[in-house]
Amino acid sequence: MKFLKKKSVIISVSLLALVVVFVIVQSTRPDVPEFSSQVAQRIDLAQTVSETGSVEAELELLYGWEGSGKVVDIYKQVGDSVTTSEQIARLANAQQQAKLKEALAALSSAQAKLNLELAGPSDEATKKSLASVAQSEASLKQSEANLEKVRAQGDASLLAAEATLKDAENDLQLAEAGEDSALVQDAYADLINILKSSVTSLGSALTESDNILGIDNIFANDEFEAVLDQNTEAVAHQSYFLAKARKQAAEQAALSLSSASDHVSVDAAATTVQDALVQMQEHLLHVQQTLAATNSIGDLSQSELDALKSGINTEQDTIDTSSTNVTNGIQAIATARNSLIAFEIAYDKAVDDLAQTKKQVAADIVVAEAQVAAQQANLAQAKASYDDLIAPPRAVDVASLRADVARQAASVDAARDDVSKTELLALAGGVISRLDIEVGENVTANQEVIGILSEDVTIEVDISESDIAKVALDDTVRITLDAYGDDVVFEGYVLSIEPAETEISGVVYYKTTIIFNGIADQYDIRSGMTANVDILTDVREAALVVPRRAILTKDGVSVVRVVRDPTRGVFEERTITTGLIGDDGVVEVLSGLAEGEEIVTFLKEE
Repeated sequence: MKFLKKKSVIISVSLLALVVVFVIVQSTRPDVPEFSSQVAQRIDLAQTVSETGSVEAELELLYGWEGSGKVVDIYKQVGDSVTTSEQIARLANAQQQAKLKEALAALSSAQAKLNLELAGPSDEATKKSLASVAQSEASLKQSEANLEKVRAQGDASLLAAEATLKDAENDLQLAEAGEDSALVQDAYADLINILKSSVTSLGSALTESDNILGIDNIFANDEFEAVLDQNTEAVAHQSYFLAKARKQAAEQAALSLSSASDHVSVDAAATTVQDALVQMQEHLLHVQQTLAATNSIGDLSQSELDALKSGINTEQDTIDTSSTNVTNGIQAIATARNSLIAFEIAYDKAVDDLAQTKKQVAADIVVAEAQVAAQQANLAQAKASYDDLIAPPRAVDVASLRADVARQAASVDAARDDVSKTELLALAGGVISRLDIEVGENVTANQEVIGILSEDVTIEVDISESDIAKVALDDTVRITLDAYGDDVVFEGYVLSIEPAETEISGVVYYKTTIIFNGIADQYDIRSGMTANVDILTDVREAALVVPRRAILTKDGVSVVRVVRDPTRGVFEERTITTGLIGDDGVVEVLSGLAEGEEIVTFLKEE
């Protein structure tokens, strides 16, 4: 008994603890707002205007076109019998026909896009997407190969930097001998070769100028000597002898040099050759000035003159190069003498370069690895694009395309209506009593131009100004008569709408005439009978609709609240585009919402 009592106490305490926890949890949970919702669905949507009128006896219809324009064709005359909808005349309608074709093309395009979405990807698109995947795979392999290449090049760069450092250490040891070091001796040997080459260039340049001036080779310029500019030629003659003398001194100094020559002799020869090069540069400039001042006349053609100038220019470039080479050779000797400092600097640089190479190699490897990662991402994206391509179309995408088809179909209907307004049709069967138009005449909208005597029975109804904008001529009408009850339904269409308003008890109405279709002939329909009419003003097949009460207006746009979590009362406000306002309090949604999404129709405000 003690055990049982102890067990019951434990159970009681546990239950009490659970109750306390439940109360605490409930008190901390957010309040879920009270709301009602409905799923967006597709239905065949109709918009109607319902009124009550009375049956009228035979009438004479007086009417005209709904729009303005020029009469281009008249098919009937006064006294002719006509049947309902028979064409009587036509206005010019090239512009309306063009708009109709444009609307039909837009509808065809929208339908094609919808069909394309429903049909799925073409074989070509699938192959192209697969090719993109293959290309991404190839790019990944290439980037992986590049990574291996970068690593190999990095190893090679490190080896090269280490070798450069080793060479710098060797050069540093070679420079320790000073003036008798191998570096200085090699620099002097190079300078001797440069001096001898420069002497050859001096000889070639002097020969080229002599071919123009004809000083030593007096026959060289016989053909054009007479046309050379006298003033500049005299200056060139003087500088020729100076350049020749310096050239001969340079030849004597340079050609006597050998690898056994002492450094002082080589230095002196270098100075002599440099002087000769400077003098030759000045002389060639004078020759160039002579050619520039000379005109191509007589036996000297322009092409020949240009060839002479080109030859002198070439020699100038050669002498300039020789002068630079001599200067560089002299500088190389000075550098060699100071090579100890230079090689110490080179050694320090080689140490730094090795450190930098290590950093650069590491950075290049990081970049190459990043490229591999990027190509991996590209491959994943290409595969995802392929999967998305072959996946079935989403309902939201199809809904948007269907809405576009519906919009374009409405545009086609509007364009067809504009074309029909250019055609004057018989609104009822009968005899034409008047026809006040001629070809080429301009008519205005609603100008009475035709009269038809008809024996048809009609219905007269008054439609309020709030609904009249929805009603158009030829709209289909559903009719019931109190005399036959709601089970007998007649069909008709809107025959005419009076442009002038009628005020009844302070409300503006427009008198509208409705005519029965042929089936009414089977019944005894009499004047004065009460008629109930439902005018079908617009229709949308498979339209996506929501209750009108679910639509809010914020900042001039239509908004619905889409349910995201019904258990916690979480909603998302979604901007939508609305279309036709149908019967039974529903509104067409053209975009912004998908079929099957749940929307809030009522939300209790706190």
